[in-house]
Amino acid sequence: MKKVISLRFGKGSLETGFDHILLKLYASDTLIQEIDHGCLPPNQQLKHLYQKWQWLYADFIEHRGFFGADVDIQDINLQPRTLEFTENYIERGNQESATELTADLIAVLNHWLSSLEFQPIDQALRTHINTTDEVILVIQTDNEILRKLPWHEWNFLQKYTKAEVALSAPKFSLKPQQRCLTAGKVRILAIIGDCTNINPEADLNTLRNNREVELEIISQPSRQEICDRLRQKPGWDILFYAGHSNYHAEKGWLSINATTKLEISDFSAALAVAIENGLQLAIFNSCQGLGLVPQLEDLGIPQIIVMREQVQNQVAQEFLAEFINSFSSGKSFYVAIRQARSKLKDIEDEYYCASWLPIVCQHWSVPPPTWKELRDPLLPSPPKLRFQQAGIIVSGLLVAIVVIGLRSIGVLESLELAAFDHLIRMRPQEGVDSRLLIVEATEADINRLDYPIPDGKLAATIERIKQHEPRVIGLLIFRDRPRNPGFPELLNLWQNQESLIALCSIKSVDNDPHKPGIAAPSGLNENHLGFSNIPLDNGIVRRHLLFQSPGLDSSCSTRFSFSVQLAMQYLKSQGITPETIDRNRIKIGETIITRLQSHRGAYHELDDRGFQILLNYRQTDKIAPTISIIDVLENNFNPELVTDRIVIIGVVAPISNPTDYFSTPYSQGIYPQMSGLYLQAQMTSQILSAVLDKRPLFWTWNTTTENSWIFIWSLIGSGMTIVWLKRFNSFFLVGYISCFIVLLYFIGFVVLLIGGWIPLLPAIICLSCSSLTGWLLVKNWVNILRLFSKFKYHV
Repeated sequence: MKKVISLRFGKGSLETGFDHILLKLYASDTLIQEIDHGCLPPNQQLKHLYQKWQWLYADFIEHRGFFGADVDIQDINLQPRTLEFTENYIERGNQESATELTADLIAVLNHWLSSLEFQPIDQALRTHINTTDEVILVIQTDNEILRKLPWHEWNFLQKYTKAEVALSAPKFSLKPQQRCLTAGKVRILAIIGDCTNINPEADLNTLRNNREVELEIISQPSRQEICDRLRQKPGWDILFYAGHSNYHAEKGWLSINATTKLEISDFSAALAVAIENGLQLAIFNSCQGLGLVPQLEDLGIPQIIVMREQVQNQVAQEFLAEFINSFSSGKSFYVAIRQARSKLKDIEDEYYCASWLPIVCQHWSVPPPTWKELRDPLLPSPPKLRFQQAGIIVSGLLVAIVVIGLRSIGVLESLELAAFDHLIRMRPQEGVDSRLLIVEATEADINRLDYPIPDGKLAATIERIKQHEPRVIGLLIFRDRPRNPGFPELLNLWQNQESLIALCSIKSVDNDPHKPGIAAPSGLNENHLGFSNIPLDNGIVRRHLLFQSPGLDSSCSTRFSFSVQLAMQYLKSQGITPETIDRNRIKIGETIITRLQSHRGAYHELDDRGFQILLNYRQTDKIAPTISIIDVLENNFNPELVTDRIVIIGVVAPISNPTDYFSTPYSQGIYPQMSGLYLQAQMTSQILSAVLDKRPLFWTWNTTTENSWIFIWSLIGSGMTIVWLKRFNSFFLVGYISCFIVLLYFIGFVVLLIGGWIPLLPAIICLSCSSLTGWLLVKNWVNILRLFSKFKYHV
């Protein structure tokens, strides 16, 4: 378990002591202990020993021949007393060895931390921390000497193999961040400054050789170039600097080249933009890095790694290589820091107190990122992640409920029907139905025969066709009154020819004055009649009315549609007759036809009177072979086109009969409306094909199944957003939504080919909207937390 120890030092100094030390101990995000009455006594000896160590370290760098990479004699600004101490030290030789001085400083530090006044804090820590815990000690202070002390040498921390120390200012502004990253890479901006006595290639090779790093290098850049790169999008994860740096009078600077020195304030506005765009870590592998920290803390960089004093080239390179290798291998940030510090410990025989140099500065409450979180966008902590996941799922369920509610009141009906029409048009060609023959009267035929076509001409046409033994003939021309000459001949055919079907129209049940019905020819019973009534969906024919009970006052007395009469007569010759199973189902041969009911498919409050089914159009440019009525009268046709077929005779001349044309799912763009003659042929073909060819009729799910289907796809959309949480990559989410929409479209199309009409559009809406609402929920949730954090931590 990760434990965070926050020690906040109030006002005071080593000369006067610290009378108010606040301890907060956290296990993960939970505060488990708080003590606000800790204190430490004065200890001027500790300050004096640290100054002596600092002077001694500077002497080793300057006079012992160990300065390398980042040491410039001009950068060393020793005070007169420092020079005096150094001269005395050189004269004394081994009188006070470096080892003894280091040991004395560590001993005095631990003696000070074991003071009686500090015991409540010490006891609380020993009570709540186990040796297996990962421990982070955060020292909150702006006291310069306290920040420089070797806190990692505190005896209490030595038995914890996963313990590390960080510094934090008591007041630290955090700014909201918007991650804008390239998934799969850690984006690092490397600034190489003045390279006098420095070889930065080892550091750059450490970064280049990591396959998960996207590195951009700018060497001895201008101020404008630095600003431009910092503002670049997508944002940077890590800012790395190698070169000379120093500080004086509480201001630090970077030596960009031999003549140019830049303070942090010179590019602070651009650096603030980089932080807002997601900059998580700044590494300054340069001298006197603590002098840069106050300005960096004011900007709100979450984590900063600097060097305490002047640093030699080999030390800087060893630290960076070990830290990057450990961090990128999956170690936590602070475990990687500790391992890098341990690596420096191994070379202290050559490089004095090398392990003391690296210092981490961060906001006390900000957990450092893992390498994976830098490589991919930030993951929420497990409790927050579970909260987000639950919110996303709930939002997906709400989306499904809203869509189902809108669907139930008919809001989506027109859109769903349009999507249904689109899928209808996408089906492959099926070819003509060879069981049918269409005899059509075109505009040219009417010009020769007159309009309405005289009964005698129709009788002659029927007689010609009868000679070649068709199974059934249907006359799709109203004859509610005689059209002489020739009515007796036509009536005689109707009365004596069982396989001849006449046409009538049932009066509208709503007493619509525009649909009064059209009477049948006088003297015919219902076995020779078929009604022409066609249900419309806002002017489009999608349904097929098979049976309907006429009113008592109807002049069209048949219960059967024209297409059903033709099909039944054809099937009767093969010994196939219909059977009634119940009021919603009939059986013809082995085929069961189920009545279309209200609220099925996309329909809302469908007028389902009569026995209706969906019309499964035959996808073809020509439903059946066609000849003209003039060709029949002149005996200019192939008799084989008639034998053993259903022959439908009708008019297709739009000028003579403009109302007998209908819009269908195919009436789009250049495709015209369909004449009533060809529409009746489609309906007849549908029945024959379903019974004889097992061609599927359209079917739909019940309401429960359809709603379950919609819920499933809404949850799939939510699930994609949950997966997106692991990457925070919007392109990933959009890509997956697009793929699933294509998959859903493919499923809907394949199911339609086998006769199923499933809720395609509501599923697509739920899939998209549940993903979008989940995404918006997370985005708003993150922004709220960031806003909250901005006020909470801006103290």
